[in-house]
Amino acid sequence: METDDLPPAIIEALDHLQKHYEGFERNDRGANGYMIFARNSVSHMDVAIKFYYGEPGDGRHDEPRQLTAVANPNVLQILDARVVSDEWGYFITPRCFEGDLDDLISACPEAHRAIDVALGICSGCSAIHALKMLHRDLKPGNIVVSSGQPRIADFGSVRRLSNDTEDINASKHSILYRPPESFGSGRYSVRGDVYQIGLVTYQLLGGLLPYDGTEYFSARQRNEYAAIADEVERSLFIDDVIQQKAEAGRMVDMSTLPGWIDGASRRAIKRMTHPDPNNRLASTADVAAELTSMRTRIQNWRWQNNIPTITLPTGTVELRPTENSDIYVAYKDAGNGFRRMPRIDPGPVNQIASIVVARC
Repeated sequence: METDDLPPAIIEALDHLQKHYEGFERNDRGANGYMIFARNSVSHMDVAIKFYYGEPGDGRHDEPRQLTAVANPNVLQILDARVVSDEWGYFITPRCFEGDLDDLISACPEAHRAIDVALGICSGCSAIHALKMLHRDLKPGNIVVSSGQPRIADFGSVRRLSNDTEDINASKHSILYRPPESFGSGRYSVRGDVYQIGLVTYQLLGGLLPYDGTEYFSARQRNEYAAIADEVERSLFIDDVIQQKAEAGRMVDMSTLPGWIDGASRRAIKRMTHPDPNNRLASTADVAAELTSMRTRIQNWRWQNNIPTITLPTGTVELRPTENSDIYVAYKDAGNGFRRMPRIDPGPVNQIASIVVARC
């Protein structure tokens, strides 16, 4: 495994870890630290070793150690946590082979599966909040899937709330998921975690949140960006554009959600991601209540080969696009091949999806 580019403290820690682990393998997919996969040489358990940079201040490495006490099916178990220098620490968790939420999102899960995953994230985050801690970096890449369950898996940004405070310093990680209020104030509260869960829920349900910062440019901003030669200045320009979007409440584009997401559920997502924390849902319990209501309203549609599809007790239904990309026609397979459903006029997904389910 290549280690020449790693900080000296991490190289030294890996030397010590070789006494107990073997088969070291780097995973550079993520950010905000270094991820190493390995196998315990005695138990043969596959593990993930996450090295993270501790923010300055007393107790900068306390939280991952304290999280070893969490017993929640939606929080990945911390097997060990150590400090290797003033700046660097690591925690060890079981390795998960089912990918993370980015993989699940790219697979376009069924609506109910998406909501169940979001509910699991709420459960895990609630367990962290119960310890008077905030996660500060809830995003798809930091939530893995194990045995079908979402598990919060990255704890390098977790910080404890003081007894007499409701907020802490905001993390500088993951600008796409940074709550709008954190840009100006530099502070972060429980409602920051709520905001991040809202963004992840939006993505799970099919909403578009591009990871390429240039996708957020207006035509004018694209021209301004093209005129910038310095890479650092280019990066700062992207950050500024994203900040403007977040503070204006425009990170979430409801028009990118599938047509089967009803109006009440869209309004619920807006309440989760409202740019003003005072108008945002106040807790993960509030989010869970909204998600539970959403699950009763939204039918279990999914994208399959870019076709809206639902499996019902009476058969499978597809909404097939016409030459007009906004108009779909309903076809049903009741066991003898797909046939057009009679008495259902072609129309937009948001109009015919509920009619199809009602008539099946």
